[in-house]
Amino acid sequence: MRPILDWVNTHLEDSELMMLLVFLVVVFALLAIFGATLAPALVAVALAYVLDGVVALLITCKVPRIFAIIIVGIGALLAVLFALLAVLPVLTEQVGQLAAKIPEYVHLLKDSIHDLQARYPTGLNAEYLQQAIATGAEKVQEWSGLLLSKSLASIPNVIAIGVYVVLVPVLVFFLLKDKQRIIDWSQQFLPEKRTLLKRVWGELDIQMGNYIRGRFWESSMVGLVMWIVYMMMGHDYALLLAVLTGISVWVPFVGAAVVAIPVLLLSYFQWGWTDMAAYSVLAYAVIQLIDANIVIPWLFSEVVNLHPIAIIVAVLVFGSFWGIVGVFFAIPLAALVQSVLVIIAERATHTPT
Repeated sequence: MRPILDWVNTHLEDSELMMLLVFLVVVFALLAIFGATLAPALVAVALAYVLDGVVALLITCKVPRIFAIIIVGIGALLAVLFALLAVLPVLTEQVGQLAAKIPEYVHLLKDSIHDLQARYPTGLNAEYLQQAIATGAEKVQEWSGLLLSKSLASIPNVIAIGVYVVLVPVLVFFLLKDKQRIIDWSQQFLPEKRTLLKRVWGELDIQMGNYIRGRFWESSMVGLVMWIVYMMMGHDYALLLAVLTGISVWVPFVGAAVVAIPVLLLSYFQWGWTDMAAYSVLAYAVIQLIDANIVIPWLFSEVVNLHPIAIIVAVLVFGSFWGIVGVFFAIPLAALVQSVLVIIAERATHTPT
């Protein structure tokens, strides 16, 4: 116990380290308390990171920054309009179709379980599986109904979406246009001696930018390929499964495994135990393999490498703190923690005994 107390007392005298830790605690506390209120600003920051990469690419092509921002902004707005007018109605229709057919699918699963029990009477607990299916069906119906009830027909949600539609583009524009001015303005509130804070911010800015841009383009590419492949196969829920697959890439390891369940079930419900269902599952597996072995190494070559155990723990911890937002940004947050721990270890190594 004494060595620990000596270490704490020694590092309490390290003003820069203490300032860094206090700053991080304050930021995490503010996000935990005001996270919902600041949601539009956080969305704008994430979109600014995505679009800043395209703006930088145009600047390298000798396009003035303000014109690059305008071009990228117009392109982003057109993409959003396409999603709202062309994609969202189809997605809503498929969710409604799934919710309406859940009783039929539950009955089909029960019949399949009876057939399996008849074939393997001693190796299958049919009663337990039927209870699990009934519970899962109730949850799916509940989630589907909740999703449909919060559609664009809901006035409060129209207002909330209106706030995002107005505020987020304005915030993104000024974040892109005045990025350096905002950084310079915020630095006046920090102490002059901020070497550690500047180092952590520099690492976090690079990691966060690379991660958000990489995940955005990865999810877009994987979801689009999934949609095209399943539409060519004639899958009834091609867009729904494509959206789920695109979202799953934000949750490493766990996301792909979780989405494999609806892929398998919905393919079985449509085609039964046929070659077409097997091809559907095989297509999903091939897309995931290409994503893991080609797309991810290409997009995330500059992102810090974290052990899979560290990633899973980060997803669990930050997900418990901030819900779905914490899950999506678990890797850059884990990279931030790693940077701080490295700094603490370095200071401990150089601290005289």
